[in-house]
Amino acid sequence: MKKNSHKRWSFFLCLLMVLSLTAVGCEKKCSDDEIFVPDQEQTEGEGDAADTQDTANAEEPAAEPETQTPDSVPEASGYTAPEADTNVSYVVLGVGSDQSQVVLTWYGLSGNAGKAVVAKASEMSGNTFPVTALLADSTIYSANYNGYNVNTATVTGLEPDTTYQYMVGNEEGWSAMHSFRTAKSGETNILVTGDIQLGTGDDDAASIENWKRISRETKEKFPEYNLHLNMGDVTTMPFEDHYINVLTSPMFTDYPTAVVLGNHDYANLYQMHFSRPNQSDFGARNELQNGNFWFRYGDTLFMELNYMIETDDILIEHGYFIKQAIEANPDCKWKVVMMHYSPYSSVEKYQKYSNENREYWLKVFDENDIDVVLNGHDHAYTRTYIIKNGQPQVTDASSVTNPDGTLYLTFGSASGSQYHDVSPLSVAAKCIQNNHPQMSTLNITDSSFKMTLYDADTWEVLDQFEIVKN
Repeated sequence: MKKNSHKRWSFFLCLLMVLSLTAVGCEKKCSDDEIFVPDQEQTEGEGDAADTQDTANAEEPAAEPETQTPDSVPEASGYTAPEADTNVSYVVLGVGSDQSQVVLTWYGLSGNAGKAVVAKASEMSGNTFPVTALLADSTIYSANYNGYNVNTATVTGLEPDTTYQYMVGNEEGWSAMHSFRTAKSGETNILVTGDIQLGTGDDDAASIENWKRISRETKEKFPEYNLHLNMGDVTTMPFEDHYINVLTSPMFTDYPTAVVLGNHDYANLYQMHFSRPNQSDFGARNELQNGNFWFRYGDTLFMELNYMIETDDILIEHGYFIKQAIEANPDCKWKVVMMHYSPYSSVEKYQKYSNENREYWLKVFDENDIDVVLNGHDHAYTRTYIIKNGQPQVTDASSVTNPDGTLYLTFGSASGSQYHDVSPLSVAAKCIQNNHPQMSTLNITDSSFKMTLYDADTWEVLDQFEIVKN
């Protein structure tokens, strides 16, 4: 009996040694080759209500082993916003300081900070992230906001002309997979939206469906564009149920996005959802009235102004900010200002206000050789002539070469939620109010700045204009 017992113990010891060696080898192979994420259905935006219900009814994923390598990514849960049982929602891909960065924000039910995981699409294997994935820990911008923690994470080290895939969250829940593409060197392709402003009360359901359709069709038509600029008023009221209808869109998850502060936006939600790189104290009034910010894509400097405050001292601060931003980017070839209100409104009820501070703006823009000013608020499209010292350089041409002055572009509603009647000023080369939602593009190279306006119902080109520098 003792002899047989001894043989059995020897056999078990040998078996344990073999299993131990096999486990070590397997762990080393996984950590050297890839970070594994189980299969997950990719979604556009964050999905719809039907997708949410399917996810909510799905079986709970198996628990991860407690002995994970530090860089490993737990199972992605693929939750869709905004259902209460989701762990991750309100994902927004924001601009960073330049095109090598993005800033991701999201809401998480977890009490712990999360992580953004970003990898080149060419190095992905399904939903398996490679060890070369870029990892960025989040910080909690706001804790326990309506039961959520608001996370923000800055991802650096992005390469030009590259498609990336990403997800955000932590071991308690992950977002759906999204993708974006960085700009080529010397070329940036941009989508511009005017006021989306869902929640006006003017057939909100139709506006929401319209925005979903426009977002989907825009993604289909411009899949490799690199930037999304919104001219403010993303919602009518600063309510989460208004924001969720706007943000569950590839416009905010698949294009790095910068949002101008509009007159319907100033509340804490604007700060929670949207990045503001290189933010200045100039233009700030209080914790809910954000200061100006700037970022750079290639040779183009974009400067956002908080034009929600019109006191003389704040107006002067905008001039200081523009000078500082340009001094920090002395080699930029294009200088673009973004602000919600236009100095040249085509809507009669807004013209008194736009007239009041126009002289100041023209002086600042002329002094700093601003090439283009982008605006919203009118819910109608206006393109001025090139203007210098308040004088328009009248021409019917669709392009100008080496102009001396500034082009002012005001963008119409991107959702069709609301339209205003127009009464254009004499400086307007084009003013279009066709009572259809509109989408615009900017195509910028070292030597050209081209804009195109589309009817977002028919995708007919409504206007084109180009500035050439040589």
